[in-house]
Amino acid sequence: MTRIFITRHGEAEHNLNTEFFMGRSPEARLTGRGRKQAQRLGERLAEEAAVQRIVCSSLPRTLETAELIGECLGLRTLEPDEAFWELSKGEWEGRMPRILPPEVRREVDADPFGYRPPGGESYRDVWMRVGPAFDRCVARYRGETILFVLHGDVIRALLYHLIRFPPERIGDWTIDSCSLTEVSETDGRIVIVGLNDASHLP
Repeated sequence: MTRIFITRHGEAEHNLNTEFFMGRSPEARLTGRGRKQAQRLGERLAEEAAVQRIVCSSLPRTLETAELIGECLGLRTLEPDEAFWELSKGEWEGRMPRILPPEVRREVDADPFGYRPPGGESYRDVWMRVGPAFDRCVARYRGETILFVLHGDVIRALLYHLIRFPPERIGDWTIDSCSLTEVSETDGRIVIVGLNDASHLP
């Protein structure tokens, strides 16, 4: 059996901007609260799971989260991968208000899985790069316990990859900072053990 844990990075500076879509925001770092969230998650995993490797997005906020968790687990080596970068909002990043203009809202609502902001990505695009990257990691490290430190939209696309729910429901999933989703894989069979568990956080 391969045991797989999936978490979202801790609260980052760009999460505090509730006015605009921020997307990848490569300069965003963890807040003090985000660092504490990562510490709490690391402490929980140290008690409950013998994680053998950490795979993460190579953006700063996921790397910071992974490093803090790794310190708790005694894992100094991370495996950053650009395939797990956050969904790009393209020209919207830092510019488009989160309350979309009515005409844009109609376009997004008509195809939430396939809508692509100008110069950015759709959820379908993210799924097509994240799904194969995840499968490669699971195949390479079969039988191990793996932690993936990712982004909210990436986790939504990954859940679609694993569960194949109706794609128009892609935006319905709540993914909290440093929450824990657990999956097991045995002979190609995926079992969802837990979703968005944040019981370790205050």
